[in-house]
Amino acid sequence: MSLLRKKRSLAPIAFGMKTGAMALFFIIAVSRMAYGQGNENDSTIFKALPLAYYTPETRIAFEAFAFYSYYSEGSQRKSNVRLFATYTQNRQYLLTIPWQIYTASDKFFLNGSLDYRKFPEYYYGLGNNTQETNRALYEFSALTLTTRSYRKLTGDSYVGIALQGQWLAPEFPENEPIFNDISLASGEMGYSYLAAGPAFMRDKRDHILSPSSGSYIEFTPLFGIGNAGQNPIQFGLATVDLRNYWKVGDNATWANQFVGQFSLGSVPYRVLPMLGGPLLHRGYYQGRFRDKHLMLVQSELRQHLVGRLGMVVFGSVGRVYADLQSDLFREFHVAAGGGLRVRVSKNDRTNVRFDYSITPDSSGFYIYFAESF
Repeated sequence: MSLLRKKRSLAPIAFGMKTGAMALFFIIAVSRMAYGQGNENDSTIFKALPLAYYTPETRIAFEAFAFYSYYSEGSQRKSNVRLFATYTQNRQYLLTIPWQIYTASDKFFLNGSLDYRKFPEYYYGLGNNTQETNRALYEFSALTLTTRSYRKLTGDSYVGIALQGQWLAPEFPENEPIFNDISLASGEMGYSYLAAGPAFMRDKRDHILSPSSGSYIEFTPLFGIGNAGQNPIQFGLATVDLRNYWKVGDNATWANQFVGQFSLGSVPYRVLPMLGGPLLHRGYYQGRFRDKHLMLVQSELRQHLVGRLGMVVFGSVGRVYADLQSDLFREFHVAAGGGLRVRVSKNDRTNVRFDYSITPDSSGFYIYFAESF
């Protein structure tokens, strides 16, 4: 879950920090009392936590969270399955089930998520120069499935098949010119598609959800077909994800990530590469910048403090492109921030994170499960 606010007033910042402090206390207290299984001699962990938060956009929000992690027989990597169910006082809701599963001896790796949501969001238009104040609210319902099924080649290298599909039905308000760049072919009346392609991954991380050493490379070119209204659509979307993690002393990690996304054809508007949100370019609203192509670099220093507490500082720089003939290294958008980390279990270093990030014209406060990368 995430909360994004304008930067200019100190009141939202103070409110966000107060909400975050209350949520931090709540999570620490509940995690000690939560229904769970696992002990110091058993690597299998199950946790179920109730969470609650408040924002002016949602009013009171309630979230049920479950987390199950384990080692398959002969596996060197820990698998996990998670569930998030959220309902707000404004009748917004979503259900998300992500999984990252290594089979026996790490022979196969299954990575994916199933997501259903009915949620309002702001739309800022297309391009790299959208303004924070020029936006409009609309609502959509969407069901999304994303999977990557890998088979081990040798060492830490895997090859497999990627699948991605989405059904989306939007509800746009009338007489809002900002929505004029969404055509029938890009999803004005909704769309559905299925995309597939080969996938390559090299994963040398020591932990999936909270790495402290190693590296990660993933390349997934997808080719999609579907319908937007009565219009058939065809498109391509390729993603490159490069990460490195270096230990700095005994209790700190320097983490870095480069993400590039490149598309062609009739790409649905909510499938286009976009920046913002709790994972890519914190501090900007998710979808603040959206266009045909994207490049982003983010860096983070993670420091363990004491017990189950840690802290981070981070920064990111990125932009979107209408075409690759643009000057690739001008008009970048920057963000920077810091946060706290609370481990969900003393037997597993997966964290709940509390991040606050600022940009030249906005800021964001996030409470989220697992690291952003």
